[in-house]
Amino acid sequence: MTGDVDLTIEAFTILREHFFDQNGAPQPFPLREKRNTQDDPLDEYICDVLHNHLQDSECVPSPGPLISPDLVLFRPDRCNDVPRAALRDDLTRIVGIEVKKLERTKSGPVARMSGLDYNTTPPCGTIRVYDADDKPLDIRGFYLFVCQEQEPGTENTYKLSALALCDGNVLNEDKAHVHLRKSAGNT
Repeated sequence: MTGDVDLTIEAFTILREHFFDQNGAPQPFPLREKRNTQDDPLDEYICDVLHNHLQDSECVPSPGPLISPDLVLFRPDRCNDVPRAALRDDLTRIVGIEVKKLERTKSGPVARMSGLDYNTTPPCGTIRVYDADDKPLDIRGFYLFVCQEQEPGTENTYKLSALALCDGNVLNEDKAHVHLRKSAGNT
């Protein structure tokens, strides 16, 4: 896949082929142990998978914990010298992906009874990132929902039993609400 392909389609295809076999059965994969509460080895693993399989694109992880989005996918040659407004909605140039994970315990139920956590930043189809010059850049935002399960009898081997990539606008199109929440000190 190359330059004119929607980055979300390319990313989802790569992840689907990596985490599931041709029949849709989950493929086991290794994850390192968490270093602390905010550390997420799955985000790191997903970024590595995309980095290794994207042909003309880059995958950059967030610069730290609790910073949204978790990943930014972009095609450097298609982003350079392009007006910022052109980058906002062009899914062939740059997108942000926030990873949302549900974990199942070994006995089956979801480990966190409260469900998904949005870290006080409401989901949105427009995500603000910062360029190399630390200038704000609004780009399209997507949410990768996964259900992660530990492989029975292992310590650091997992599988994803569900994978869905959702346009952030389906969850919330109100960018003004998100920026209002952030400006009120709820980042």
